[in-house]
Amino acid sequence: MYLENDSWEVEISEISYNPDSVDNIVCPDDCFVISDGYSKNLLLDITDIGHTIEKKIILTVSMYTPHNDFAFLDDNKLIMFLNDTVCEYDLKTEKIRKNNLNFLGSLFSVYRYHKDFILYAEMDIIRVNSNLEVLWDFSARDIFVRYQGVEPAFEMHDDYISLYDFLDNYYEIDYNGNVIKDLVN
Repeated sequence: MYLENDSWEVEISEISYNPDSVDNIVCPDDCFVISDGYSKNLLLDITDIGHTIEKKIILTVSMYTPHNDFAFLDDNKLIMFLNDTVCEYDLKTEKIRKNNLNFLGSLFSVYRYHKDFILYAEMDIIRVNSNLEVLWDFSARDIFVRYQGVEPAFEMHDDYISLYDFLDNYYEIDYNGNVIKDLVN
């Protein structure tokens, strides 16, 4: 995954990494080492546009972190959705701020909605603001995947989000997390 803005270029890739390596890679104290054995390593290759700063940082994250579209670059902040944890890495100060999102299942994808983020997870639809705070969380009767039918299980529209769960129940919620339509089979 490659991200850039007027100040920074960030390339994120999954790698194999030995913590005893002598590679020139920084693993911050707060690098999310997962103790349950279900983890993967992400290499953050960070360069400022003037190419005066180049950093390589490794993060150990949940293996359920999405493969694409989980990171966003805002000014000097790199915001990453690492399954049930959202992390903000300040590229200038190198400070890490994170928040646990407390949802069940896996994170499928993340979408930008104005300055906020809409998370499409297995059991929840969540809106997170730019301060990494959960604004609302919506859950249904079953997981948000289609068992039958051709419509997508999750789709963002101008005024609402349409959802199907595994039992083929249909939901519409607005961007404030309110239910507009709930059609249960």
